[in-house]
Amino acid sequence: MDIQDVVIIGGGMAGTISAFEIAKAGYRVVLLRDGWGASPHIAGFNLPGAEAGDSAACFLEDTLKSACGQADPVLAKILCEEAAGLDDYLKEIGFCLDTDESGNIKVRKSLGSSYARVVGKKNSTGADILAIVDALLRKKENVTVLNHTRALRLLANDGCVTGVLAYDKKREAFFTLHAPCVLMACGGYAGFYPFSSNTKDMAGDSVAMALLAGARAIDMEFVQFEPSGAVWPESIRGKGLITTLFYDGAIMTNALGERFMLRYSPEAERVNKDVLARCIAVELREGRGTARGGVYFDSRGVDPQKMHEIYGHFVKRYQNVGIDLLKEPVEVANAAHTSLGGIRVDENCQTNLKGLYAVGEAMGGLHGANRLGGSAGTETLVFSRRAAKAICGALKTASCREDVEEGPPRLTRELSPARIEEIKRQMAFLLDRDAGVCREEAGLRAAAEQLEQLYEEVRNASFGKDDRALFEKYSLENNLVTAVALVKSALLRDDSVGCHWRLDREAPPAVRYRTEALIKENRICVQKVNFK
Repeated sequence: MDIQDVVIIGGGMAGTISAFEIAKAGYRVVLLRDGWGASPHIAGFNLPGAEAGDSAACFLEDTLKSACGQADPVLAKILCEEAAGLDDYLKEIGFCLDTDESGNIKVRKSLGSSYARVVGKKNSTGADILAIVDALLRKKENVTVLNHTRALRLLANDGCVTGVLAYDKKREAFFTLHAPCVLMACGGYAGFYPFSSNTKDMAGDSVAMALLAGARAIDMEFVQFEPSGAVWPESIRGKGLITTLFYDGAIMTNALGERFMLRYSPEAERVNKDVLARCIAVELREGRGTARGGVYFDSRGVDPQKMHEIYGHFVKRYQNVGIDLLKEPVEVANAAHTSLGGIRVDENCQTNLKGLYAVGEAMGGLHGANRLGGSAGTETLVFSRRAAKAICGALKTASCREDVEEGPPRLTRELSPARIEEIKRQMAFLLDRDAGVCREEAGLRAAAEQLEQLYEEVRNASFGKDDRALFEKYSLENNLVTAVALVKSALLRDDSVGCHWRLDREAPPAVRYRTEALIKENRICVQKVNFK
């Protein structure tokens, strides 16, 4: 039996930082990496106090307001208070923030913020931090990084996680790892929408694995849509233009040339992303969108020098497809961007299953119904270290149990390749139609029923007799588990709050509550729980 101290699922910034911190404490770590996730696209992060007058208290106030009162107050407080020390931590590992000629940290203002507090290094913050920490990690002899490896199931027994069932894509074979602690850091589920800023592999493995093992998920209905996902050209479809540009002179117009946001708010485009996404959805529903189904993001009003110095990454992205952001607007629309729901955790990133932790976009509850711009990177930096500290504390008394299933079960009834692709298309269609920016009861109910039927079909079937086929089965099954939990949560929440917009129930909840998903007797169930 291959026994480790910790298995970390996910090789992006959250997983890599956690692995490095745990390894520094001397524990044996296996990091399963199947790509870098969304980390390379983190342009910056919120650092309270970067602008004069700002503070952790102001950051917390903005975070709770942006979350529409739905954020876990304990997690939000931790985020905002511990973010203040991030500059010192990053300097320790060799990462320096951009500064001006006077040595002051350069800051940008994000949507929903009272102060400019987004900091970084050009627009490659996530990629640069990840490269630094990964290099440090590889110097640790007590760390094993398994590339091209994806976890599909957790091994659990009697309320305790005991390991991971993983798949090696190169060898096309399953194997098991056993450990008293497992950290979920493999991202969220926005990638299973047909129009998304995420890669398609970010489709809910984390939530599904946790639910199937007996953990609980929270706030699954809250999916933040990026209001500036590129509609065209096809090669960059879904990639976003950063919304801090609205504070530097960028605007939005519809197909009629109208600066439509002036009709909705005196702040025009400088509103929270959930509000901006709803307004774009209205423009499209009422026929004022482009032929490709978008609106125009116009950055011609931005100072050219600032555009090149601060937003050069985006200028280059569009230059590569023949578009000059300084001379012409681009078509954008709402792209599924961030899953705000996820695995339910406490202040130490621990779930209700002993030994199972979650961090980054895999965990839910922090951002409530809408995430403040710039806080994704902050969340990753704060909670990856916090999870590592909690795991190191647990490992002092932990031991690994051996009474676990050694391999994946084998089923006999097969689905044809054509049926597999049809199920994938059907799931994407239902999510796009009924669980996008605009939602209503009839569509959500129909989608929930159809997705649950698809889940049962996949759960009780095999895709073949080899490990590659079984990998496809488990991946699709995970997507469907998460999709059902999302849609059922959206159906249960019969009101509108933040990024959850019910056309038939536009009023916010009279009394705050949360939705919690769990699995009982192979059925995905959702219930309302009191807000603490």
